[in-house]
Formats: sequence, structure tokens, C-alpha cells
Amino acid sequence: MIHGYDYRLVQIPKTVGRSGTWTKVTAISEALKYYEYVVFIDADAMVPYPNLPMEWLFNYWEITPETLVAMALDPDAPNNRDWNNRTFLNTGFIIAQQSPRTHALFEAWENCPNERRYPECGKWGGEWPHEQSAFGNHIRYDFNRSEDIRILSCAEANGCPEVAATGCTGELVRHYWGDKSSLPAGVGNAVLEYFLSQLHGTFYHNSRTLVVNRTERVFA
Repeated sequence: MIHGYDYRLVQIPKTVGRSGTWTKVTAISEALKYYEYVVFIDADAMVPYPNLPMEWLFNYWEITPETLVAMALDPDAPNNRDWNNRTFLNTGFIIAQQSPRTHALFEAWENCPNERRYPECGKWGGEWPHEQSAFGNHIRYDFNRSEDIRILSCAEANGCPEVAATGCTGELVRHYWGDKSSLPAGVGNAVLEYFLSQLHGTFYHNSRTLVVNRTERVFA
């Protein structure tokens, strides 16, 4: 696999009384026991430039040793705001960095609907926008040190070109919540662009053996 990363397609049973989207919180929490960084991406999201290493994005987005998680803003709309009128962070793309404080964040998040720590969080077990609202209305207010949560631009790490009117164009990470039918073409174009450049490089560096000279024997 490219860049030497480990890739996992995670499928785990959902908890009774909770939307299936809550399983991402459990999956990331478990993965953080084994990895320094975990990058989660929803099934309707993709990276348009697979040749771009995550390390470059971490540096570009200023992910520091103190950063717990990074997520992109949702579009600025009334239905995307929390009880304090702050715009939600979209959970379709999450960068998580292992640390005791990060583990505490995910433990609090996973248990939020139990209401032992956060009254009124129970409804987000099944009510839209589920774990995203639990994070936006409760978790981020407890983990609020200046470096705890890196907020990414909606234009760079959310949305897609098909919903450009929202200001979220997915320049570096695309999330097709507004036009899921365009996802296959987006993935196809990204993969094709990556492999075509790789193929071109292979032909260029091996032209002596790959290019046939008609004045010579083709197959020796």
C-alpha cells in the first residue's frame, strides 16, 4: 500500500439504541491502542490526491504533539450549530493522535449517550447528527485547551466540488454528503491520475527496455 501506511476497513456491530455512525468512535478508540496516529475517513469520503502523504498534511495543518484530534468545520448553516451557536465539526474525517488525554477524550465521547457525565446527551445515540452532535454539544467543551482540537477549513477538508455553494469544496479531503452519487467518479479520477503518473514514470525510467526499436529484434 502507498506511503507504507496500514489500511483497515472496519466493520463492527452497532450498539443497541445507537446509530451505526457511533461505531467510528469505538473503532478509533481501539486503534489508538496500537498506533501513534489514526486517520479515519467515512465511506462517502475520499482523498483526491492519494500521492500526497499524510505527514505533509499534518505539517500543513499544524498538527502538534499536543493535538488530540483534528476535524473540519461543517457548512455555516443553522442546522449545523450546537446549543452555543458554534458550528459543528464534521466527523467524516478525523485525525487522532495517541496520548492519555486523547484516550480520555474518546472514552468520554463513546460514553456520552449514557448520560453519566453529560446530561441530555442520550438523545444523540439515535437522533441526527448522532456522534457529531455529541462531540459538538458536549465533548469539545471539556477538551478545550488551545491545542486539543485542531479545526480544519471546510473548504479544504469537507464537502466536494459538487456542493461548492456551501463553501466546502474538499480541496484536500472530500466528503460527498451532498452528492453521494459522485463519489465513484471522484475516486476513479483520483486513482487514475495517481497511477497514470506512476505508469509514466515507470516507462520513462525503463524506456531502454520498454520501447521497441523496429530495427532490432523485438523479443530476444
